[in-house]
Amino acid sequence: AMEQQTISISKAGIVTSLQARCAVIAAANPINGRYNSSRTFGENVELTEPILSRFDCLCVVKDIVDPLKDEGLARFVVESHARSHPKGIADGDDLPARLEEFEGDENAPQPLTQEQLRKYITYAKATVSPKLRVAVAEKIKYVYASLRQTSLRGQGVPVAVRHIESIIRMAEAHARMHLREYVEERDVDVAIRTLLESFISTQKASVQRQLTKAFHQYLGGDSDDDELLLHVLSELVRHAVLAAQAQENQVPAAVQVEREKLASKAAEHGITDLSAFLSGRVFENHGFEYDAANQVILKDIAP
Repeated sequence: AMEQQTISISKAGIVTSLQARCAVIAAANPINGRYNSSRTFGENVELTEPILSRFDCLCVVKDIVDPLKDEGLARFVVESHARSHPKGIADGDDLPARLEEFEGDENAPQPLTQEQLRKYITYAKATVSPKLRVAVAEKIKYVYASLRQTSLRGQGVPVAVRHIESIIRMAEAHARMHLREYVEERDVDVAIRTLLESFISTQKASVQRQLTKAFHQYLGGDSDDDELLLHVLSELVRHAVLAAQAQENQVPAAVQVEREKLASKAAEHGITDLSAFLSGRVFENHGFEYDAANQVILKDIAP
């Protein structure tokens, strides 16, 4: 079993037991090639609960039509292709201009090379062994007890004792990634949020909304406010695009979202101050503009 760090093999006349001290990543396609949100995760992939409960995280990847994300994905693919094949770019074509402009920004974070990242991971694994404090252990026990009680009323993957080990492993991994000697509360918060998102994603659509409201205090954090607000804003823009498209039978060139609508949605997640987000780099880098005079957020859609 995975939690025993070994795996048994019986195939082609070979019977043996091998060490499995590594991360296991598995993928499963849903029945009929499309995920049905009215059914649980196990019903969609036809895997039993004992097998699913052995994974620390379950991620449901859906192909949702979203004009904003589709535009960003298409732009990334085209620019990546243009950079890989510079001879294929026509004279005078400034297709990679936006990418070069971003790379030329001295204040922009520079990505690590694969070699640097490999060395960093090797160093962290070899030299850092975070220890769990008593205070954060109490928080893990409280969240587990609440989630365990909730899972009994749900119809998705049940929460078992091994999920406590999952939270501890993810918290220690997050602390090790930051080269910390002790597991801090923020490391546990990330682990709890990851497990909750995994658990909620395996439920039926009707149950997901109830669980999101019940555990909303664990699903957000100060360091993730920008990402959360960006997600909320993107959803508002997506709905605005779909509404405009239904009226005009075409994708609009631009849409606008009232700040009041974003503030209302943000308040549901416990966020009351939008000033830092509206003036921050995340907001700007995703192509949003804020019109303070009219209290609206603008987003260009069509190229």
